[in-house]
Amino acid sequence: MSISKEEARVMVLCTLMLAIGVCISLVVLRCHDDKDELPEADNETLTTLQHKWNAHTSHDQRGNDIELTPFPFDPNHADSATLCRLGLKPWQVSNMLKYRRKGGRWRSADDLQRLYGLSKSQFEQLRPYVRIAEADKRKVYERAEWQSNYEHEPRPKTEKLAEGITLPANTADTTALKHIPGIGSYYARKIVDYRERLGGFVSTSQIGEIEDLPAGITRWFVLDKADKPRQLRINHATFKQLVRHPYLSYEQTKIIVTHIRQYGAIRSWRDLQLYKEFTQNDFKRLAPYISFK
Repeated sequence: MSISKEEARVMVLCTLMLAIGVCISLVVLRCHDDKDELPEADNETLTTLQHKWNAHTSHDQRGNDIELTPFPFDPNHADSATLCRLGLKPWQVSNMLKYRRKGGRWRSADDLQRLYGLSKSQFEQLRPYVRIAEADKRKVYERAEWQSNYEHEPRPKTEKLAEGITLPANTADTTALKHIPGIGSYYARKIVDYRERLGGFVSTSQIGEIEDLPAGITRWFVLDKADKPRQLRINHATFKQLVRHPYLSYEQTKIIVTHIRQYGAIRSWRDLQLYKEFTQNDFKRLAPYISFK
């Protein structure tokens, strides 16, 4: 029996993933809506992978996380083969494709954590590599502002700050932030979330690192000289705590954890200078947030 080009591609992908010791399982797809059929090409890809993985996976491994092989991808447009190459399980890929076919879209990297069956560990691995098209991003901002103002009964209009008035960058809550011109509930939450993950701002320019905030946003903020950033104890923090920091990528976090396991505690940035994944700019940005104690 002849093998189609699509089937051959899937077999090659599957063989490569099995060769590196990926042990995953297939959760029964009958628990999902059988009426939501996928395109024929995606069905062939997923079916082939499912048979291959079932032959190499034991039931007692069903709940275990695996290490993914992330690379930049757009969850709104990647095909099934691309998603499988990330290391996702076939049923997770199927869920993504069904979600898209129903009109669903991911508007930001954080939205991906809502994918049914995606563990927190897998999300943290994929998050730095998620790329969302600008057209898809804009829709959620418009919708978020619309929902904030019209989803429930009308709310009093928030009075905005006059030019020259500033807010404390490290202590202003979402209510206070919404007084800034151009900032609604969605942007206010983004600022607070980034500040929390960062450990606090040491410069108002860091607020500009948050994607898609209105131009000139930093002029509404001021730092208190008494503000001290929250530091991560690099030799004691968990993998999840480290990778959550905006200035540490997944690959950099792996290097830190592996170095500590193999060579002991990291005593200074000099211990990491030999790794190509780190630059002097990385050390400079991370300096206020890392403790070697």
